[in-house]
Amino acid sequence: MTNPSHLRWPVSGRSARAALFTVIGATGFVVLTACGGGGSGSGSDRSSAGDSDVASIASPGKAVGTPTRTTDPDAGRPVIRLDSSAEETNRMWDSWNACLRAKGGPLKGAPTTPAEKAGAKACASKEPITPPEMDPATNPDYSDDLRVWVKCLNAHGVRVTMVGSSDYSFDSSQSNPPNFEEIDTACQVKAFQK
Repeated sequence: MTNPSHLRWPVSGRSARAALFTVIGATGFVVLTACGGGGSGSGSDRSSAGDSDVASIASPGKAVGTPTRTTDPDAGRPVIRLDSSAEETNRMWDSWNACLRAKGGPLKGAPTTPAEKAGAKACASKEPITPPEMDPATNPDYSDDLRVWVKCLNAHGVRVTMVGSSDYSFDSSQSNPPNFEEIDTACQVKAFQK
C-alpha cells in the first residue's frame, strides 16, 4: 500500500521558517506604517508641506510600486492545502516530476550527482509545499492531530495504524475503499485544520 499522495516528498522546516519571517516582516511593516501618522495633532487639516510638525528631507528612492526581487526560496511554489483534492495534488506533483525528468533531477531521494543537483535546483520552483499542519517540525500538535486522522480513517474502513507518536503505516493486506481519496481529504481536514 502506498502512502497518500500528499506525503510523497519530505518537507524541511525551511518553508515554515520562511513563512514565519514573512508574517513577522509584514506585521512590522504594518506597525511602522500605522505609527507614521498623518494627523497634525491640532484637529485642523494641514495640507501644505510647510505646516507639518515633522521635518523631512526629500530623498530619491525607488518609485512606489516598483517590483523587488524576493529572497524567499519558496516564493511562487505551488502550495498544497489540507482540502486540496487528490487531482489537484497529483497535478502539482506531476508537474514537478516532469520538470525533474526533463532537467535531469533525481526522481527518488535527494540529489547526489552534480547533474541531479542542477536539475533539482532548476525545478525547485515547481516543488509543491505540503501543508505546514502536516509537518511535525512546524505543528506542535502533530502527534495528536495524526491520531485523530488515523482514527477517522479507521472509522471509514481504511486500515491504518500508528507507528510511534509521529508516523503511521497502512495495512497492506487490505485494499482501500473506492472513495479513499475523498475519505483521506475529509479526515485530514478534520484532524489537522484548526
